[in-house]
Amino acid sequence: MKREDFENMVDRAIASIPEDFLDQVSNLSFQVEDWADDETLAEVGFDDPRDLLGFYRGCPLDERTVAYAELPDVIVVYQAAVENYVRETGEAVFKVVRETIIHELAHYFGFSEEEMDEIEALWAQRGEQ
Repeated sequence: MKREDFENMVDRAIASIPEDFLDQVSNLSFQVEDWADDETLAEVGFDDPRDLLGFYRGCPLDERTVAYAELPDVIVVYQAAVENYVRETGEAVFKVVRETIIHELAHYFGFSEEEMDEIEALWAQRGEQ
């Protein structure tokens, strides 16, 4: 998929997030890269860049103080990793992109990876994912 088409899909996925959540988002940039770099992979404990579809880098909302004035936080969606995952699973690209963005937004709001695993397991049980 062309980068421009993928970026448009990311924009559509962001626009599909309920306004209640998006209204609480500030100082956050969304970016697209092909693969996670070695530093990011080491930070999350992954060896294979195909395993990381997205990444949130910044100060979670629940940890910010009134004096918070940093550069924008960033959510990166890794296009090549998403495309590889879609080829392996047969899932729709938009679905994977949207779920990746939701997962990374949860980190922005302060959810840990363990909490996200629990939430995603509940979604899967209820068929909402």
